[in-house]
Amino acid sequence: MRQTRDLIHFLLLTAAMVAGFIVSGCDNKETVLDVDTPDGGVEVNRDIDDGSLSVDVQD
Repeated sequence: MRQTRDLIHFLLLTAAMVAGFIVSGCDNKETVLDVDTPDGGVEVNRDIDDGSLSVDVQD
């Protein structure tokens, strides 16, 4: 009986882990430039798939 319960717990844990990996996804971005200053910062990321750039400015 204990082995059956342990197997069920293992399967439920495995299913929860797989669901977490699927939901979280994968971010295919590479940081090109990251500048931090006392007044804010600039971060430039490049998408690995299509090469597009995105610029984030923090005040």
